[in-house]
Amino acid sequence: MNSARIIKFVFGLVGVLMLVGAGLLYQNTTKFIASASRAQGEVIDLLRVESSRRNSSDTWRPMVHFKLPSGEIIEFTPSSSSSPPAYDKGEIVEVFFNPADPKDARLDGFFDLWGGAAIVGGLGAVFLAFAIGMHFLLSDEASAKRRRPR
Repeated sequence: MNSARIIKFVFGLVGVLMLVGAGLLYQNTTKFIASASRAQGEVIDLLRVESSRRNSSDTWRPMVHFKLPSGEIIEFTPSSSSSPPAYDKGEIVEVFFNPADPKDARLDGFFDLWGGAAIVGGLGAVFLAFAIGMHFLLSDEASAKRRRPR
């Protein structure tokens, strides 16, 4: 097995696995939304997330609170952060939360809900496209060499 075939196989395998992972993330989010309750929340603070790299800027993560139907106040911080901040302090936001575990909450925004699936799926598509492109480019090159008279 030559190195081009190994690279083609590895990129194809990684691409397929990433697409499967994106599908699972999508399915997980879809199930969460289907079983979640909704509430209106408020961004009460912006938490700075320090960059681990010297030349990168810090990012900001919103701290959100919302009220359950029982009157209990829940605070949570989403896992995603951005620079500049995606939300402003005092901004009203929509929240999905698990009724059985209200701390399991997500903001109703594209990146907060679908960002993981979109990123993993996009990268998986690039890896798979690279492997497929290599397959066709190398197979045409090999067949051209075989047809060439000596």
